[in-house]
Amino acid sequence: MDYTWIKKKRELAAYVFGLEEQKNCIIALDIEAELNLHAYGEKLCLVQIYDGTNKMLIDPLEIDTHTLKAFFESRSILKIVYDTSSDSSLLKNTYNIEMKSLLDLRPAVELLDYVKKDLHSVIAAELGVNLTSKLKFQRHNWTVRPFDKEAIEYALNDVTYLFKLKDALLNKLHARNLLDVFILKNLQVQNKDYARNPADRYLRMKGYHALTGDEKSVFRKIFDVREKYARMCNMPSYNVIRREDLLDIARGLKQIDEIRFPNRLNPDFIQRLVGELKSVGKAVKEK
Repeated sequence: MDYTWIKKKRELAAYVFGLEEQKNCIIALDIEAELNLHAYGEKLCLVQIYDGTNKMLIDPLEIDTHTLKAFFESRSILKIVYDTSSDSSLLKNTYNIEMKSLLDLRPAVELLDYVKKDLHSVIAAELGVNLTSKLKFQRHNWTVRPFDKEAIEYALNDVTYLFKLKDALLNKLHARNLLDVFILKNLQVQNKDYARNPADRYLRMKGYHALTGDEKSVFRKIFDVREKYARMCNMPSYNVIRREDLLDIARGLKQIDEIRFPNRLNPDFIQRLVGELKSVGKAVKEK
């Protein structure tokens, strides 16, 4: 599979300039990210592009945010994507990047009422192409370099067929008189505010809403301590302290000293973490 790596700021800037100089510039776009599975927090790890002729891979770990922002926010480049919600949320909340000039094909699939709406199933149904390895790479660690051949092939497959899929879906929408609705839904996708409420990290936590007011106060404080230390050791938060332990401590069903920490954490690190958990927990209860 032929493709070109872009690993430097000047390479991406030159590529974007070349695209913007073209008339009717259209690319297929997808990203791969780390979502608190192998390291702390969310991180953009790979950008895949197919411009109808060339396949490009951008390494965002090597390129500054300003240059990436100029690319994603360019209004001169129409970007064909599939189900942009999670990608747009990641870019907005982690890098303050708002993707512009998008053509999201997911609303078309919803309007056409496909039974299976994931990208690989839709490609199989419309184009007769069966892509493999989807499950294998759903939890892949995209922060690790170098990528192996199979990972690169998987990543590029998600953009290789978007042009043909666009044509097939738009033809069906036109035949069913649904193009206007599709255009509206795409505008709604782009106009959506993807900025998260800081309280969402508590509100989305399973079990949080069942806590009493005082228990919620304790939970939020010890949750914040866990995030601080998870960031310090660059580990997924749940690998530092389990959600169930946080809830049990907030309910008074478990003492902080009863938490079982991963063996890979340094004893001195654990001691500092436990000390701060006790300190904030005590301060909240005394209020």
